[in-house]
Amino acid sequence: MVFHPAPAFHHTPSTPGSPKLSLSFILGDSHPLTPPVASRPRAPKLEPTQHPVAKERKRKRKMTPAEKRAARQCCVEGCTNYTIDRGLCFRHGGGKSCSMPGCTASAKHRGLCWKHGGSTLCTVEGCTRGA
Repeated sequence: MVFHPAPAFHHTPSTPGSPKLSLSFILGDSHPLTPPVASRPRAPKLEPTQHPVAKERKRKRKMTPAEKRAARQCCVEGCTNYTIDRGLCFRHGGGKSCSMPGCTASAKHRGLCWKHGGSTLCTVEGCTRGA
């Protein structure tokens, strides 16, 4: 394959101040669509201001140990256990249940309880117990 260069087109700018990449120069237009950059009025520079939403945020007060414990307690009245899920402790239904229909046991691994294969087997040769 032989490369044939395209014939060179020589255009003179239609206006002496139009840059080479302007549309008027490329199209050879005698009346440019926009005035050259040098003759455009410049907008006054504005001082950088802080965004109204980006105001300095107030730090929250740290909770005392007693407040932390109270915030993580089961929501059932009289229960002082820590929450697992949905504000409930393990005893009151917090955490996931087994995904097998009709099973109410808590899920241990892969969404299943120990009875339905949610345990990991022991790696010792000959042992069939859960790990």
